[in-house]
Amino acid sequence: MNAHRLSPARLRKIKLCVGFLIAAGMGGCTLGPDYVRPELALPDSYRKAPTENTDQSNPTAPFKKEWWTLFNDNQLDALMQTALADNADVKIAIARLAQAEAIAKQAGAALYPTLNLGASGTRASSGTVASPTGVAVSANTTQAGFSTSYELDVWGRVRRNIESATALVDASRYEQVSVNLTLSGLLANTYLRLRSLDAQAAVLKDSVITREHSLRVARAKFDGGLISPIDVSQATAALASSQATLSEVMRQRGVVQNQLVVLTGKLDLVLEAGDVRKLPLAPLPPAGLPSTLLENRPDVNRAEQELKAANARIGVATASLFPTISLTGLFGAQSVDFSAFLSGQSAVWSAGLGLVQPIFSGGLLQGRLDFANAQQQETLGNYVKVVRGAFGEVSDALVSVRQTLTTEEYLNVQVQAAVKAQSLAVLRYEAGYVDFLSVLDSQRVANDANLAFVINRSARLQASVDLFKALGGGWSAKP
Repeated sequence: MNAHRLSPARLRKIKLCVGFLIAAGMGGCTLGPDYVRPELALPDSYRKAPTENTDQSNPTAPFKKEWWTLFNDNQLDALMQTALADNADVKIAIARLAQAEAIAKQAGAALYPTLNLGASGTRASSGTVASPTGVAVSANTTQAGFSTSYELDVWGRVRRNIESATALVDASRYEQVSVNLTLSGLLANTYLRLRSLDAQAAVLKDSVITREHSLRVARAKFDGGLISPIDVSQATAALASSQATLSEVMRQRGVVQNQLVVLTGKLDLVLEAGDVRKLPLAPLPPAGLPSTLLENRPDVNRAEQELKAANARIGVATASLFPTISLTGLFGAQSVDFSAFLSGQSAVWSAGLGLVQPIFSGGLLQGRLDFANAQQQETLGNYVKVVRGAFGEVSDALVSVRQTLTTEEYLNVQVQAAVKAQSLAVLRYEAGYVDFLSVLDSQRVANDANLAFVINRSARLQASVDLFKALGGGWSAKP
């Protein structure tokens, strides 16, 4: 096939036309609603934040990004680093983010024309019967060329699609942050639960020692004929009760340690005993904590990005109702004689402008638009739900921080009084002024008071963790 070579003037005209059409497509209108953040009626600040800190060793401090370091526990810091690097959920979140970025890359490719290189060589022959002249014909055909196509984004369909994909990438990124935050909160609370069980075990071990001493005293007095065997039996029962409770606490500790094994992925993890009472208390939040801190929560940001994506998909569906305008082009060489393949006479080219306007689709396109609108309303409802739930979580955590602080003050008084009463009861029993029931009752009260203090201290520390988590990682001390 022979073709005339294009003149430079004609090539310039074609380039100008193509450039104009591409510019028109890139600068066309964008259909569908632009995203506007929904207005939610939230209070300016939280009402139930603690207003003072009665623990002088625990002053209000500015938030640190790695908030778990506020507990000043090297073991917790090491566990957190291991978990954030090797936890299976974290790796899954990273992979999902990579998938979202790849999808966004695919969506962005539609802004550019496609360019393909094609080449082929064909040898064909027709027999004498198939030939009109009755003579067998053989021919070679060689061709090669570049082909291109480009959809003009006149109505913003491609741009809205990119907007949606980009928002989903951001949502996936916030999802990864949310996974990290959830993991760190769960790990910190599990570790504090372990240390609480260690402290409970220490209290129960002291109780066992105290009751062993009481049993020895009761047996000595029985051997001396001063008391009946009832006191010995009661002392034995009380000792066995403390030992059984200690055994149950150690069982729970083993289970909690196994939970840390799963969270960190460190299958050979073994933790020595500690004590939750020796951990420093996390700083209290400043009074008048602003509700705008919810914007730091990754789940709130993720829900908003998903709303942005759903909003952009309305524009994609709307643009499908309008004409699709596309450019196509071909430039190459074609020849039946390979020796003339690269000569100027073998050049071939074509340029085209296409337009497709949907006329009737049986409601398909309108159904897609209706679906996009309904999906956007569903995502909006989810966003409102997440924001309100986040506000409630912060409020609950603030209540817990405040009330456990107040409870600890009362429990501290109870522990001091109960321990003193226990010491006096033992001394009076040894001197023969009271019966053994007074000793047993004082020991029970002292044991319960110490356990209640340990459990409340653990709850106070875990409430601090819940507050860090509810605020998306912490707060700013600046007003």
